[in-house]
Amino acid sequence: MRATACVGLLLTATLLLTGCGGGAQVGEQRVCSANTFVPNYVPQLERLLYWERFPVTVYFERNAHYSDYYRTLALQGFDQWVEATSSVVRYREVSSPDGAQITVYFKPDTRNGLTTYTFYPSSGRLVSAKIEIGVQGNNAIDIRSVSAHEFGHAIGIGGHSTNPDDMMYPNFVTNVPLKITQNDLNTAKTAYCNYFMGRSRGASPQGEETPVEATIVCPAAP
Repeated sequence: MRATACVGLLLTATLLLTGCGGGAQVGEQRVCSANTFVPNYVPQLERLLYWERFPVTVYFERNAHYSDYYRTLALQGFDQWVEATSSVVRYREVSSPDGAQITVYFKPDTRNGLTTYTFYPSSGRLVSAKIEIGVQGNNAIDIRSVSAHEFGHAIGIGGHSTNPDDMMYPNFVTNVPLKITQNDLNTAKTAYCNYFMGRSRGASPQGEETPVEATIVCPAAP
């Protein structure tokens, strides 16, 4: 069964996709364009963001809905991005929410996924992210796939592909594992092309700018 479409909810200003890292508009050196790694779906995104450095720190909220089983499946999903990028994108688990850049929650009453991120609009630099992973039905394949999809959002892919073969397509067929395609990989590489091309990214001045927040809600299955 194919899931329903993801809906991106923009809670603040739209960030233009004009350069690497989601539009480096002010004070940041552009190190690549959407034509650097092709094919990709960068032009289809609402925004393309980036973390300043890796590894990013990840914390799993130990509430009543947490389980080591869910955590293992989620990490297997996250690891797809680590493997696909040859460990350029990587994470480190932390034992306290105070040290976390990405916080993960499990939701037993839904099969949906949701990612909320906070970022600086002028540079696209990420500040924090929250992932919610629906575990209703306890389907290991789907939990792993939703985790991988939401981690793709959390590392900066702010939108979806229109190709149903891609990991970041808004719908998926339940019980069929999602895999990162060349389109997915090239889109992530566009956000982090300074790593993949050996170029430096100019520091993005924060000044008095206030980070903004956006949420992408992803229904995983009806």
